[in-house]
Amino acid sequence: MTVIVLRSAPDATGTRFTVDDTRVVCEPDSSYANCTGTLYVGEQRVSFYSSLEQQGFSLNYQNIVIHAVVHSSTDDAPHLYCQLDGPFPGSKSSENKAESEDEDSEDEEFAELKFYPSDTSQLDALFQAMSDCAALNPDTDTDTDEDDEEHADVQTIKEFDPASFITSEEQLDQLTPQGRQVLEHLESVIVAADADNSHERFADADAE
Repeated sequence: MTVIVLRSAPDATGTRFTVDDTRVVCEPDSSYANCTGTLYVGEQRVSFYSSLEQQGFSLNYQNIVIHAVVHSSTDDAPHLYCQLDGPFPGSKSSENKAESEDEDSEDEEFAELKFYPSDTSQLDALFQAMSDCAALNPDTDTDTDEDDEEHADVQTIKEFDPASFITSEEQLDQLTPQGRQVLEHLESVIVAADADNSHERFADADAE
């Protein structure tokens, strides 16, 4: 995965959408994220830059495995979620991978980025802009036959539904280890949210 570290604001050429006063959080923690700045959705890359910290980053759409809007959560504010296809620079995962490049590992490490705009009403427009630009940047390493168009490298979802994501055991068997990690992560988020909602419903029923 290629991530460009920025020391100045990115070139605005080709920018489709910008969101000021946006906080970015990287998991695992990275010294190049976890600050507040401006998110730039460009036709070729997604960039973030903090004028206060005088640093930021830029990444290709091919490095974004999934992006989705999380409108509400019991333990988190509304945000745009992105799961990347590798560790993020400046994170412990990135450092550990560099130290163990010659060692075989079954678990593929990946990073998660969460963008929290102060104006959450822009989330849907942000999601749409990123979806449109991602469609302009297909993975050049994949077959471009029309029959394979359904297998998009960048998956865009607003409300994750495991039932619609994986529709057969054969599809589940075809998932890469990274794909399984993504599915397990998103399923855990949905299950946790459903459990909390069920608890609230039962509490209301008892009160009646």
